[in-house]
Amino acid sequence: MPRSLAGQIARSWRHPRQVMAELMETGPNEARSLFHLFLACVLLLVASLPNAMRIATRIDADDPLTGAVSAHLFGWLFVAPLLFYCLAALMHLVARMFRGRAGFAGARAALFWSALAGAPLALATALAGVVEQAATGLVRGPLSGFLGYAALAFWVWLLASAIAEAEAFRTTSRVLAAMVLVFVAMAGGLAGLSGAFAAG
Repeated sequence: MPRSLAGQIARSWRHPRQVMAELMETGPNEARSLFHLFLACVLLLVASLPNAMRIATRIDADDPLTGAVSAHLFGWLFVAPLLFYCLAALMHLVARMFRGRAGFAGARAALFWSALAGAPLALATALAGVVEQAATGLVRGPLSGFLGYAALAFWVWLLASAIAEAEAFRTTSRVLAAMVLVFVAMAGGLAGLSGAFAAG
C-alpha cells in the first residue's frame, strides 16, 4: 500500500470528514473509487482466511481447505463488489429523501473509501483471533469477539462520517443514528427469519 494512501487511512481514523472532503474536492473519481473498492476487498479477503481455514475443518471433502478458500475468494472478489455497488445506490436513494446531494458516484466514493479505511481493522481483528485461538484453543474467544464488535462500531462511524460529508449533511450524528436504526432493524429481521426457519 503506498505510503500516501496509508497516511490517508490513518488520518481518516481521526478526521474522517476532512479526508472525505479532500477526496471529493475535484468531484467523485470513478477509477479511484473502484481502486479503493478492489483494494478493500483484497484486504477483507485476507482477513477472512483464518475463518476459511476453520470452516475447512468441518467440510467433508477431498480438499476442504481449497474449497473453503475458493469460496471466500469468489465471495470477496466477485460477489462483494456487486453488493457494495447495490448498497451505495441504496444509501444514496435514502439520502436523497433527506436532500442529500452526493449523487450515485459520490455515494460510491464514500462507501468504497470507508470500506478501505476499515479494512485494516478487520485484518487486526483476524490476527487477534488467530493469536487468541493459538493461546487458548478457543475458536472465538472473548477478546476477538470484543475487538470484532468494537471494529464494527468504529467502521459504522467512519461510514456515517463519509456519507455525511459526501451528501453535504451538516452533522454526522443524525446519519449515524439512522444507520444504527437500519442495522438494528436488519438484525431483528434476520433473527426473525432464522427463528421462523428453525421453527419450521
